Order: sequence, then C-alpha cells, then structure tokens
Amino acid sequence: MLDCLPIYHWFHCGNPYSGSEGGMRYLVAPGKKPDPADETGKTKVEYLTATVWPGPWSLEHTAAEKQEHAEFEGNQAGLDAAVAWLHERYAAEPDKWSDIPSILDCEPDC
Repeated sequence: MLDCLPIYHWFHCGNPYSGSEGGMRYLVAPGKKPDPADETGKTKVEYLTATVWPGPWSLEHTAAEKQEHAEFEGNQAGLDAAVAWLHERYAAEPDKWSDIPSILDCEPDC
C-alpha cells in the first residue's frame, strides 16, 4: 500500500493520509512553517512530515521512542521522497514489521 498515496494536491488542501504495510503503520501529514527567506515571518512554506511506527496501536497509543519522523518539501517531489523513505524504512528492518502482536494480546504504550 506504500505506492497508493494520493497525489500532492490532497496534502496541499491540508489532508493527512495514513495506512499500513504489514506491521508498519505510517502517516504523511502536511504542515506550514515560516519561510526562512522572509524576515517578516508572514510568508509560509508547505512541508510534509512522514511518521512510521510498529503496530498494532495507533500513533497516539505508541510510545514516542518507537516512532520515526522525517520532513520533506511540500510539493510532489517531496511526496515522492516521502514515499521512497517509507519504502526504505520498511525494507531496512523487515523483522521489526513482521513480528507485531495482535491488538488482543497487548496493551497500548501510552
């Protein structure tokens, strides 16, 4: 499902997108921050934050030390880079994503 994210326009409109691949959960969310080139701080630039964590729980119920975050440019190239990062994280630790307990057999971290 890592290749099924919507086009950048989805994120440009302020929408996040979450999903899972095996036991890896992920979230790609848009944001805006002050443009470093604008000293007044009034101009904002878009960016994307990608987060991965092991299941079975939601992000809010998973300890911060189990979460990984990366920031990307707010455009289609940044989204493509975020998707590549998700693939990289999934491929880097296959055992981490395959040995996930059932939600019925464990408690949330937080």
